[in-house]
Amino acid sequence: MTGSSAARAPLADADRLSLSAVPPGRVTGRFPPGADHPGRVGLRCDGVNWATVPVAADPAGGAFTADLPLLPNVPADRTVRLEVLDGAALLGHLDVAPDTRRNGHGLDARSVHAVYDRPMFSVPWMRFDGARLTVSGFHLPPDGDPGRLSVRLDHGVAYTFDYPQRAPDIGNHFWYWPNGELSSFILTIDLPACRPGSDPFWFEFTYPGMDDGLEAMPEAVRRARRRVSIPSRLDSAICFPRDANQLTRVQTWSSDQSVTMTGYGTFRTIEALFAHYGVRRRPGVEILDWGCGHGRVGRHFIQNWPEARITGADVDAENAGWCARHLDGRFVTVPLLPPTALPEGRFDGIFGISVMTHLTAEAQDAWLAEIARLLKPEGVALITFAGPAATAYSSVHRSPDWWRAWTKGGFDDSQHDPALDGKIGDDSYYRNTHHTEQYTRSVWSRHLDVVDIVPSAIGYQDMAVLRRRA
Repeated sequence: MTGSSAARAPLADADRLSLSAVPPGRVTGRFPPGADHPGRVGLRCDGVNWATVPVAADPAGGAFTADLPLLPNVPADRTVRLEVLDGAALLGHLDVAPDTRRNGHGLDARSVHAVYDRPMFSVPWMRFDGARLTVSGFHLPPDGDPGRLSVRLDHGVAYTFDYPQRAPDIGNHFWYWPNGELSSFILTIDLPACRPGSDPFWFEFTYPGMDDGLEAMPEAVRRARRRVSIPSRLDSAICFPRDANQLTRVQTWSSDQSVTMTGYGTFRTIEALFAHYGVRRRPGVEILDWGCGHGRVGRHFIQNWPEARITGADVDAENAGWCARHLDGRFVTVPLLPPTALPEGRFDGIFGISVMTHLTAEAQDAWLAEIARLLKPEGVALITFAGPAATAYSSVHRSPDWWRAWTKGGFDDSQHDPALDGKIGDDSYYRNTHHTEQYTRSVWSRHLDVVDIVPSAIGYQDMAVLRRRA
């Protein structure tokens, strides 16, 4: 983490920190020009240590902005004593009203936290200068405190971790998360400085309580959901569609760089989960990439599992056709609703990333029956869905009425997604679909055994581990 936490002498009166409240529940602090200010400060709320935040130096001095924690409902006339510290030295204090944060539709932050209170992260960017590998993205500060987050790499890997970097756009999207704009990071791995035999192509985020509530999950599954894998081969980035619309059709922010990074990372997560549930790389193993798109993930199975037979299927004929022309393996276009021409009981493993997130309840039901038909008796399907994390991610767009209806009913497919308009023959087919874990276990188990639910297994999406019913 950047900045210094060494104890300092209290500021002189002339250099005293000025503090001001900015509703809702936010404080700004400024040090005057020429003041010897720290690189970061600690915050204490009503005597309880709250967060450590960076102080940004500028020509006008130094400044920081920080949110208060999400406190229980308090009377309108109650205030919170916020203290700012440099080590043990008190720099200043302010009494602040802990106003409730709401989005532009009136939804309050505590309602979102009640659904999902784990910090999300995303690691889509990578660059390489021939010696240093730089990976960047964001990780929401655990419990609102960026000082709690660190990274773990293999022994002997030389690296720097610059966190937090201020990112207002992330703070605006994650409006409900205290100090959400203190989320960006830059991880730089110095390959020539790494020890021989070390593996610099993975890292894990870590913070106290990271696995709270997940203790029942096997360690291999917990590790798969928190580990970030970095492509180690330059040929991972070879051959992507040059039509920009095709690359960005579903993920509008996609680029060659992000597709390489996230596709490889997703492959490694799926590979680890497959292995835990009994599907491993071996001659003749059959894998189906259901909803293959332009091969963002499937290409890595083709590259890294040469003994396997890989099939990709998609309702988007343009994407499936591109894969058939440019990638090894078999790629087919399938109808909007099954049955497909794929043979029954063919596949040891099926994975579907962000497919159920776009289907109506009726379409989900039909495709679950088809997945059950396609799996071998001992096969495993790994299928993501937009559960609590993805719903929290979308909360910036949600009203209180929508939120209450979703939490009560557990399912919503009312919103049209235009990403495939004009591409699949039915512009009403593609949706933005969200459902709870309880809904998933109850409804999906009509066709398959729901073995496990892995929260936030792939980005913000939960993963259902499914087996064909005996």
